[in-house]
Amino acid sequence: MRLRTKMILICCISILCSSAICSAAVYSLVKRISLDAAESQSYRNTYLLFSEIEERITTLMDGKEEEIEQKVLAYLLKMQGDELLLGFMAGEPGEEIFNNTIFQQRELSGLSYHSLEELDGRIDVAEMKWEGRHFLVFRQELNGTCVLYKLEEVTYVWSRMRMLGLGLLLLTVVIAAVVCLILFVILNRMLRPLHQLNESAKQIARGRYEERVAVEQTDEIGELSGNFNVMAEAVQSHIQKLKEIEQKRTLFMGNLTHELKTPMTAISGYAKTLLTVKLPEEDREDALSYIYQESCRLERLSKKMMHLLLLEEEDDPISLTEVSAEQLFHNAEEACSQSLLEAGIDLECHSDGAHFLVDTDLMTEVLINLIDNACKASNRGDRIILSAGENVIVVQDFGRGIPEEEQAKILEPFYRIDQSRSRENGGAGLGLAITVMILKRHHCSIRMESRIGEGTRMILQFV
Repeated sequence: MRLRTKMILICCISILCSSAICSAAVYSLVKRISLDAAESQSYRNTYLLFSEIEERITTLMDGKEEEIEQKVLAYLLKMQGDELLLGFMAGEPGEEIFNNTIFQQRELSGLSYHSLEELDGRIDVAEMKWEGRHFLVFRQELNGTCVLYKLEEVTYVWSRMRMLGLGLLLLTVVIAAVVCLILFVILNRMLRPLHQLNESAKQIARGRYEERVAVEQTDEIGELSGNFNVMAEAVQSHIQKLKEIEQKRTLFMGNLTHELKTPMTAISGYAKTLLTVKLPEEDREDALSYIYQESCRLERLSKKMMHLLLLEEEDDPISLTEVSAEQLFHNAEEACSQSLLEAGIDLECHSDGAHFLVDTDLMTEVLINLIDNACKASNRGDRIILSAGENVIVVQDFGRGIPEEEQAKILEPFYRIDQSRSRENGGAGLGLAITVMILKRHHCSIRMESRIGEGTRMILQFV
């Protein structure tokens, strides 16, 4: 059962119960008032009638000791012209004096009477039902001579009560129907944002992550819609990030496969030649030397690849300590001293007393990678300058420079400007990609300034 149906059902049941209780209370109150009014009016009419009869009997008996004759009493009662007036002689059972009804004294005297104290309390009253008709029966004994009964029909009261009951029932049904219609319209309008929310959730489940809900209200439903949009935005952002990561990894694995294919083919070919062909000693040494060099390159490539993957997957913040630029430059110079010596390139360091909040090992690797790239871009006899300022480290070379159209691509994994020279130098295009990942963990940006034939400046900007 849907929420709207449940709410309408609960409200309708509540309204029906409330209306039924109110209708029952109104019906009971009106019934009591109507019966009391009918009883009072009937009592007054009966009292006047009985008083008149009693007065005439008293007049006839004035000064006489003998009892009034039954014929005289019958005449007096007949003269009242009331068909519902009955008279019986005193005693039990009393002899019938006047009776134009089908009722007998035995039936009338067996009713449950109670006294009305409004006047003198001498008249008793009881209720009687006969063939669907309702009567009030009044009884009074006059001077110990006779007993009078007067029937007052009050069927009209019960008829009115039936009409009132039917009217209240119809009114209750109409009110419930109108309220149901109003509730349906109101709830339809109120729950429309929930319906939109439900549809948006279905669309997102089908892959339409850009789906959003229009926030039209400022109540709880509007707040829920706003939170849903925030959640959808986070989901879309996360999905987009996962797609980008997946694309990068797909490209990464494709490039890696390509990088591994060439040395593995060469190693396999030279190994097969050594196994199947008897070569001169000089050619044999050349083949083994090539196999060794390519194996070393593969080892370096695999280490860099694992390092890059670990940097991408780890989300925990790194431990940062305050380190002087002089210490970082010293560490990098020691690590690169052999390669710089072989390349015939001088390294100049200007620390200027600067300090940085970094992970010493990771930042040293950044400098090593930048120095290594600068060394590959320089010629024998050139120099590389390491300098530090306020929140800035600069690695500058005076080599070939980087074309402007290549500068945006050079930070991508496996990208190399000069493929042949990079292979000769053992490069795989991962150094700068690792550098970018490390700097990202330090909340540090990197930018380059380069001109063809004049050299390149790699600028590390710390926050």
